[in-house]
Amino acid sequence: MQRKSSFEDFEELMNKASETEKTREELEFNPETARRQPEPKIPAVGSEMFDEGEDDAEARYRRREERLRKKAEKRRRSKHWGGRILAITQLILSIIFMGALFVLDVLPLKYFVIISIVFVLLALICFGLQFGRKTHWIGKVISILMCLVLILGSVYVIKTKYTLDTVTKTKMYQTDKIVIAVMAEDEAQSVEDAKDYEFGIMSALDRSKVDQAIEQINGNLKSEIDTSEFDSYSELVQALYKGKVDAMIYNQALDELIEENNPGFLEKIRIIDNFNVETQVLMEDVPDLPITKQPFIVYLSGMDVYGELEQTSRSDVNIMACVNPATKQVLLVSVPRDAYVEIPGITSGEKDKLTHAGMYGVRYSMAAMEEIFDVDISYYVRVNFTSLIMMVDALGGVDVESEYAFSTYYKQYDEATDTWSYYEYDKGMNHLSGKYALAFARERMNAAGGDYQRAKNQQKVIAALLEKLKSPAILTGYTGLLSSLEGKMDTNLSAQQIASLVKMQLNDAAEWNIVSANVYGISSEEYCASYAEAPLAVEVLDDDSVEAVQEVIEKLMAGEVISEPRKTELQEIYEVDDADDGEYLDNHASDDEYDDFYWENGGYESDKTSKAQSSASDAEALDSTSDETDDTY
Repeated sequence: MQRKSSFEDFEELMNKASETEKTREELEFNPETARRQPEPKIPAVGSEMFDEGEDDAEARYRRREERLRKKAEKRRRSKHWGGRILAITQLILSIIFMGALFVLDVLPLKYFVIISIVFVLLALICFGLQFGRKTHWIGKVISILMCLVLILGSVYVIKTKYTLDTVTKTKMYQTDKIVIAVMAEDEAQSVEDAKDYEFGIMSALDRSKVDQAIEQINGNLKSEIDTSEFDSYSELVQALYKGKVDAMIYNQALDELIEENNPGFLEKIRIIDNFNVETQVLMEDVPDLPITKQPFIVYLSGMDVYGELEQTSRSDVNIMACVNPATKQVLLVSVPRDAYVEIPGITSGEKDKLTHAGMYGVRYSMAAMEEIFDVDISYYVRVNFTSLIMMVDALGGVDVESEYAFSTYYKQYDEATDTWSYYEYDKGMNHLSGKYALAFARERMNAAGGDYQRAKNQQKVIAALLEKLKSPAILTGYTGLLSSLEGKMDTNLSAQQIASLVKMQLNDAAEWNIVSANVYGISSEEYCASYAEAPLAVEVLDDDSVEAVQEVIEKLMAGEVISEPRKTELQEIYEVDDADDGEYLDNHASDDEYDDFYWENGGYESDKTSKAQSSASDAEALDSTSDETDDTY
């Protein structure tokens, strides 16, 4: 045999090595290769490899199908139970919501029953929809939406009830702010800096409150301060000016009263500290009258301050609202803030300005109003500037009709244009926001009838608020309205009484006959009980004007249809019938009459500069009426 060549030997050797390597790779485990390998097949029923008869195979198939069907049915029932739980939750939330509405007690019974039935039916319908294969999703969506609505609604109602209870909680104490004042250029910045000063105080007026403040001061300093007593505020102020005392302690509610007879006082002094002094309010038992059935009278007091109603202040607005719910009639009676009247319990038979009664507490203002008209006033509502602004805004503004076009000397700031402008009003209907409504109610410089036109405008704003309160706006704005009054309104009407009035109006949606009336007087200068140092400008009320109002009050209480009181001679003199539309548009106070603080705060610091104009017009009125009134005064 011929021997192979070396090349052939080498080639044969390489082939064997290649085959050996391939065999080794096949023996090693390869996961990718393993995953690609088909799984072993299970022999089918009836095949040669599976010894089972046709009947047994069919039975096994039926059992398998039944198991699959039950599993599918169980999953379907499981899904529907979620919807049924949602529907049950919806029903529970409906019950909670209706319970809250029942406690609030502002919804008439017929509406309460209708809403309850609708909510229960909706919950039952959503529950029933869960039994349908295609309708269960509709039920779930409705239930989710209703649950959200009911949760929000319940929170709204509960918050409303809480706020109503807070607003109507009768205050058992009134707060007076007793301040320490030094000259503006004095170096003292706090009572600590002034502990060695001589403090001037009044010997009688507000003495008990000042003494309480002095106790607080001594307690803080851990030493006693030196005090000097004075018989009048003018003496005390002059002593401060001349350096006989280094500081004075007084009730800040008397600021305007002191300023009136000591011009420039508020600019010359600086407050370095203040102390709140609480005194118990001794109110008579409030009658629990069925105010939806029988007549009642409410005293409306407007305080000349902003912010919270915690401290005493003058009552700038004094309106008596006589209400007959059976005949749906309201009589609004305005009395001038400077009316010269007796304040029972305070002045001991002497007379004072009606506005000063507010410094002693609302019950004394009520007593003074009762003395004027010889009536019993059961309830009061006390608000301030902030209250009015927020009330109007909570109701979406009010529509007020102005008798002529005019503008106010209050200025408003526009951030967009960085400019100031005056509030302006058109003759006829005006839609007013809170700030516009306040400026409308406070204006007297550009009012044709001065203070008396201002009183009319205040009544117009109140009447516009009443219109909103008896409209559907009360439903959406009720909680916002109450929230706006929290801490800014004081009343002795109970939560149940206010709720009953709302329920009554929602039930019958009746139109009310709202009549306005003013009491007129003659300007004079008289000594006042609260400030006997010098005569003050007052309004001596006209007896005939008071009697005219009393006649209408008697008719309202008797259930008769009322109209405006008969015109008196004095009223005809004061009324302006031919005011030119443009006459009061540009009659603004000069900007240089006010400091920067005044304008930066929207012109709300005070209206002191109007006193000169008001006094001039009052003097003219006094001259023109002297002949007709000599027999009376």
